[in-house]
Amino acid sequence: MTKDALPERLYLLAPWDLPIEQQLSEANEVKLRQALTQLLHALDRSSDDQEALNIINQELAHLDISHVFPASVSSTQTALKPWEVADFNNYFKLMHVQTKEPAVCVVWSLLTAYQTFLTLDESDSEFDLTQVEYLKEGFRCYVYLLARVFNLSLEEIQ
Repeated sequence: MTKDALPERLYLLAPWDLPIEQQLSEANEVKLRQALTQLLHALDRSSDDQEALNIINQELAHLDISHVFPASVSSTQTALKPWEVADFNNYFKLMHVQTKEPAVCVVWSLLTAYQTFLTLDESDSEFDLTQVEYLKEGFRCYVYLLARVFNLSLEEIQ
């Protein structure tokens, strides 16, 4: 995978749309449990980035984000002005989005973030191994946080 294969933008839910708790449909529960479980497996593949990348790519292919649309920044619901949010988004190649299925979007974004790291790591970047482990631990913590938000049993994910 080359740098050209990286996503053009990272989709993030508008902060005011982030779920604190969300009951999933049965179909999304199965789909997201699978994606989070596979992300944990990919994180454990420390010696084989290509295998981890294959796992992530497969899970991304199962998530449909066609229902995502750009969030309106005419009112940021924060102290920030809309132009400040737009400037931040452009600089970091982010797009704040809204969707009727925020759980799918959040999991997709997490998978995409790890996919991007793996792609960069494959390009012979010399990342500090300690920092890489901290990053992976952060991804693991995020998986368990999402499991709690979506009422997925942690025992089933481990």
